[in-house]
Amino acid sequence: CVSFEYKRSSTACQLSSTCDRFDLTLNEVGNSYHWYLKVNDEVAISENPTPYAYLWLLDNLNGREVTSPAGVTSTNYYIGYNTGGCVGRNELLVTTKPVVEECAAECDKLSACVSFEYKREATNCHLSSTCNDLSLTVNEVGNSYMWYERANSYTGHATTGGNAYLWLMETPTSSPTMSPVTLEPTSIEPTCLHITTGGVRYDDGYLDVFVNIGDGNGYVGVTQSGVKYALNSVVVEKCYSGLVGLQVKNSNANAWAGSIETSVDGGVSYTPMVCKDNCTPVGDSTASIVVDGDGNGDRAVKCLNGDTCTLVNSGSWDSTA
Repeated sequence: CVSFEYKRSSTACQLSSTCDRFDLTLNEVGNSYHWYLKVNDEVAISENPTPYAYLWLLDNLNGREVTSPAGVTSTNYYIGYNTGGCVGRNELLVTTKPVVEECAAECDKLSACVSFEYKREATNCHLSSTCNDLSLTVNEVGNSYMWYERANSYTGHATTGGNAYLWLMETPTSSPTMSPVTLEPTSIEPTCLHITTGGVRYDDGYLDVFVNIGDGNGYVGVTQSGVKYALNSVVVEKCYSGLVGLQVKNSNANAWAGSIETSVDGGVSYTPMVCKDNCTPVGDSTASIVVDGDGNGDRAVKCLNGDTCTLVNSGSWDSTA
């Protein structure tokens, strides 16, 4: 893997073994995808076509110094730690910002700002004039807050310990270009799949289910073919660490109908998936779906004629794609 593309609106992640130069990309400012080139070792060598590029060094630096790439003139740098910030040192500002870049922009505006804390889940942004050393922080690995210490110099700055990441902002403005927030090494809840047969007469039927968990093996069957599911029965109830998509199919004229839902909070709450390919209407919820081997199934969302229909999480659905 030499690079990856990321689309935050649909959480799409695409890895490449050949896209290793900026001149191979679309080079369209404002494109919905962001492109990230892998940087080997701690020396950053990249075209860095300012002001549209961000350079992320995600390697565990373990206190080593980082060398500045040629031509860099920006002075807005932060060293980010995943060990939490300082308690009660939010003297300058307590607010919320949708992305960490905007929180950094607030700190940039104030000469007294020496660091900021950011909590991605709640978009909390806290600015400090006194929290200027790692020894003052809570220093808890995996803390829900990231702490970003302001650094006036890119070269010669050594990170402390093994939990730091260097962040270079290539657009020193009050409104930096948005980019996916890939800095926080937070634990990600698995996606839980829940498929239930309906309780109405004739909802019982046959269903084949295939899941894609992003491991390179594509869609893999998770149900036994030829099984007829009874009314109100559970077809699949399982959590996956990287559920990309789901496919359903029924080759039997005895239709199956029910609901197909996923949870991204470990099973606390569930949301219906969305019809993407070969089902109708595209973009509609699978709270009520029929999967049939012929063409006479009747539910809000239909997957008919033995077709293999693709469903995605509602948060991944992009109606413009």
